[in-house]
Amino acid sequence: MKQNLLFAALLLALMIVLPVAALGFHAAAGADAAQGEAPPAWISVPATAAPESIPVMRSATGAVETVGLEEYLRGCVAAEIPMTYHTEALKAQAVASCTYARYRIAQGKDAVSDSGETDQAYLSQAERQKKWGDNYDAYTKKLNDAVAAVLGQQITYAGKPILAAFHAICSGLTENAADYWGGEYPYLLSVASPGDRLCPEYARTVVFTAAEIKAAFREESGVQLGDDPAKWFGKAESTPAGTVKSIQVEGKALSGQRVRALLGLRSANFAITYNKGSFSVKATGWGHGVGMSQYGADFMARQGSTYREILEHYYSGCQVG
Repeated sequence: MKQNLLFAALLLALMIVLPVAALGFHAAAGADAAQGEAPPAWISVPATAAPESIPVMRSATGAVETVGLEEYLRGCVAAEIPMTYHTEALKAQAVASCTYARYRIAQGKDAVSDSGETDQAYLSQAERQKKWGDNYDAYTKKLNDAVAAVLGQQITYAGKPILAAFHAICSGLTENAADYWGGEYPYLLSVASPGDRLCPEYARTVVFTAAEIKAAFREESGVQLGDDPAKWFGKAESTPAGTVKSIQVEGKALSGQRVRALLGLRSANFAITYNKGSFSVKATGWGHGVGMSQYGADFMARQGSTYREILEHYYSGCQVG
């Protein structure tokens, strides 16, 4: 009886703290934003103020538009994180987006792409109005207030702006950048993000036929899938957070990132099982898992954390200001 009462109390607590956003969750435009499978190198960025404007390369046309910093951050936050999320999570996203753009420009880039697959997503005012429809006025006020509250603030490590990576959902632990990308980023370390486990989109299982798997790997050099599908996938090596670092595919080691791309999975944190001619692939999280989890940020905000506390949690040893 005592165990039943404890379970009921725990269930009630989870219902109370579960982020409201979970009821209508949708992933950010770029679940792998800032940045996908191959990040910019860690460079020594001068500790200067945030730029007053950002050159944005519009991926649909190839044209470069120069946008004022405040409007640019409105466009990034609107594109990258659900507007149903807590205002403190929106503020955290605005500071992360500002820092990321600053970092990329300091690398010598002529413009920051509006694609979440290469840099971070961005929506113009007209695009925001089209996306939000009847919610435009309410979302615009919430967005504008959040961005104005943190305008010009950046995340720094040892006095220099950081590569402010972020993603939609992690496994409950974010990834070490060194494990995922191979480079050392002393502020992109694995941290706990337990709220992600409550997300309705925490994990998704996709079923593939043997023929679909063969088609996906057909062009992969060095991989020749034999007649026995049960032998196609071998042992996987994974990070402590669960991302597959490498997996044997008919005797050839492929990175989890490569398999993710070939199969179109939400993350490289996956497990493959075979049964009677079909493969079930369970992918946990959404995105690369490095840096700030947007769902985790919303969860923290709903438990009372400020945007500064959120950012300082996900970016180890960093300062916000």
